[in-house]
This record gives sequence, C-alpha cells and structure tokens, in this order.
Amino acid sequence: MKRLLQSAALIACAGAACVHAAEDNSWHFSIGAMYEIENIEGQADDKDGLYEPSVWFNASLGDWSMTMTMYQEGAADYSNFTRGTYFNRPELDVRYQFYESDTAVFGFTSGVRNYGYHFKNDDGSNNGTANTQRYKFMPDYFLKINDSWSFSGWLAYYRFINDLAQTGYSDSRVETETGFTWRINETFSLQTNYYLERGFNTDSDKNNGEFSTQEMRIYLPIALGSTTLTPYTRLGLDRWTNWDWSEDIDREDHDYNRLGLLYAYDFNNGLSMSLEYAYEWEHHNDAADDKFHYAGIGVNYAF
Repeated sequence: MKRLLQSAALIACAGAACVHAAEDNSWHFSIGAMYEIENIEGQADDKDGLYEPSVWFNASLGDWSMTMTMYQEGAADYSNFTRGTYFNRPELDVRYQFYESDTAVFGFTSGVRNYGYHFKNDDGSNNGTANTQRYKFMPDYFLKINDSWSFSGWLAYYRFINDLAQTGYSDSRVETETGFTWRINETFSLQTNYYLERGFNTDSDKNNGEFSTQEMRIYLPIALGSTTLTPYTRLGLDRWTNWDWSEDIDREDHDYNRLGLLYAYDFNNGLSMSLEYAYEWEHHNDAADDKFHYAGIGVNYAF
C-alpha cells in the first residue's frame, strides 16, 4: 500500500510546509501512526484483503529532515486475525531542501526500505522468508506561478535488490505525481495531477514483476477552519501487470476508476488526525470485475 492518507494531504500543502520549515532553524519533531486497509468485494482465496499499519517519527532542522517508518503489510484473514507478514518493513528517508524562495522550493530525498516476507504452506506451516531492499532517489518541487496558480510534484526512482525471484519484484521502478493547483479562494482549491508508476527490469532477459499504472488524480480541498475535506477521484488512463510471469507471460490489462473522500482535522495544539474512504470499480481482461474498497485512519503529533 501507499500511505494514501499522507500522500493526499502532503501533496496539497507541500509547498507551504517546505517554505515554513526553511524559515525556522530550530528542531521540529512529529510522531504518528496510521492504519490502512484494502478489500475486494467477494474475495475468497486470499480471504478479505490487505492491511498495513504503520508508525513513524520525523525530525527536521533547517533544510534537513529525516523520517523513520515501520510498516507491516500483508494479507488479512479476519476469520482468525492472522497476518501475512510480521511488523518487519522499516524505512528511512532523508530529505535536503537545497533551494527556497518566495516562488520556488526544490528538495531531494534518498532512502531505503526493507520488504520482509514470511511464506507459509497451505497448511499454515512456515515455508521460508525473503527480504528485498528498495533504495529511493526522489527530487520534489514547488513553483508559484501567481497568487492563484502553482505547479508541484515529485519524481522517484527505486532500485530493488535481493530475493527478487521470491518476492516477485522487478529490479527497478519509477513513480511520479505532478500537476497544477488552482487556488479559487480561501476555501476552495482544485488540484489536477498526472500519476505514473512503472515497474521494469534493467536486464532484458527478465520480465518478473513488471507493470504500468497511469492515472489522472483530481483533488478538491475544502478548508473549513480546522477541518479540511478533500473529495478526489482517480481516473485510470492505462494499467497492465504481469505478476504471473512464471506461469503466464501475457500481460493482464485493467480498467478502473476511483472516488474518495479525505477528512483531516487540526486540533491546533500539535495534534491532527485524518480519515479516508475510497471506492474503486475495476475491470480485468482475463478475470471477473471487482469492486474495491479502501479505508484509512491516521493520527500525528508535532512538537
């Protein structure tokens, strides 16, 4: 999963947040936790879906910031509360903001994340482990065009190593979300972004875990004092996968669209929280159609 609660909120306010951080050279900290869950209606083979709890700690000083996050991601069987993996997916990111002015902000993040897996046989017995490391290199940017318009986004390159045959990952991946924000007034804004995630292998003889996802992501943040409501949609432009490369080399095409709502509340004492729900309808060229649900809850304390 993608820490969707944070992504929607942070992308909408990244420029302003970066500017304020650069103006203050004292230490700032935050701690938080999030619980995300994904479900497909009628899903049976892998029980009820996926869930990902996470906890994080962030420290920033001047142009530097560091975030440490611990994830657990895996299949959830709600009938007996078993977990597909343990809480063993740490991530460390370090960001340096190398330029800031009244009209532009540029930063660069590097980081590493471990993907841990504990495989099981059909009878529930252990069947080995795998650990894949992902290295991240990501510039981000914010450009103020005028008082109403701005352009912002990020572009990440990931490199995966170790146990790729067991985990099914390709060795490389690019991901980006970028677009324009129109500040209509103090209450309403409209943000339209292009999103791309593409998994590929640098070795032409390999095709494990390759995929492509392209979307238009449209947000409508509504600021109501301490409350921000953000209806959003994801319009699928193109998606294909070949996760079954070992048995079927043909790519599977998908058609999908999503509607969601993010609710965020600032208690104005360092504490903030967010709730999110999204519904997605999916069509697969070699499988039945799906109805997909996402929900998440997060809390953060800054000091």
